[in-house]
Amino acid sequence: MGTIKFDIRHANGQRESAVVEGQRALIGSAAHCDVRLPIDQAAYEHVLIEAVGITLRAEARAEQPSATLDGVPLVASALSADSVLGFSRTRLFVSFVPDAFDGPQVAAKQKGNSPLLAVALVAVFGGLAALLLWDGEAKIAAPPAQVQALFSGAPPSCPQLGASRALAFAEEQSDLAEGKRERLPFAVEDGVAAVGLYQVAAACFRTGADDARATEAAQAADALQRELADDYRARRLRLSHLLTVEDYELAMKDVTVLRALTSEKKGRYFEWLGQVAEQLKAKGVQ
Repeated sequence: MGTIKFDIRHANGQRESAVVEGQRALIGSAAHCDVRLPIDQAAYEHVLIEAVGITLRAEARAEQPSATLDGVPLVASALSADSVLGFSRTRLFVSFVPDAFDGPQVAAKQKGNSPLLAVALVAVFGGLAALLLWDGEAKIAAPPAQVQALFSGAPPSCPQLGASRALAFAEEQSDLAEGKRERLPFAVEDGVAAVGLYQVAAACFRTGADDARATEAAQAADALQRELADDYRARRLRLSHLLTVEDYELAMKDVTVLRALTSEKKGRYFEWLGQVAEQLKAKGVQ
């Protein structure tokens, strides 16, 4: 599984460290983030760190304030050993320590063994990977021109009549939405469901004449909807690029997320994603 380690350096000279077990870590100001930064330094969910093999990749989850990688605005990029992630005046250095069971070639690379050995291992495993990925089939087809929208239609109305029942239902839906939003980094389909729950909560708060809570729920729905729609668009574009350059391992990760995002919508794009997933599995990608 491995461990992601963070060296956090604040503008006042203070240094902290954080260790996250696993291959994914979320950086932001939200309480559920693995690495939590002050709200004036980072967005609610700002950057996702993911280990692919022994390589770390960083992906921006929020446009404002802009996170940087070595002083350049971050969109999505691999991290080198000396890469610096910037969040306003806070700097982060990130490293990955693979699990001992990840294989001797990983341990050798982490310990800095002979460069000749490293080159040989890369050549050997690169050749094996090429054999596994080549299956003699035609290239994967381009995505359909028409892609279903992630969110469409008017917001739902409150299914409850009467102020007291509407308010009680609104509280319930709001709590469910919060719970599903907390799971967003691990299950994107829960984020999509949370948008609808927030919208129902907002409608029921209005029915119960609690305008303040209605506005709060509606704003939460809008913010989450924009975040998911931006992620949906960015992943579609990146998937097309990854398939073009035949980076199938990373492509499979985006296929998995995109299928989860569109699982309730179905349509031609969802079907195409399913076909791509099967082709990638046939090439040995899991």
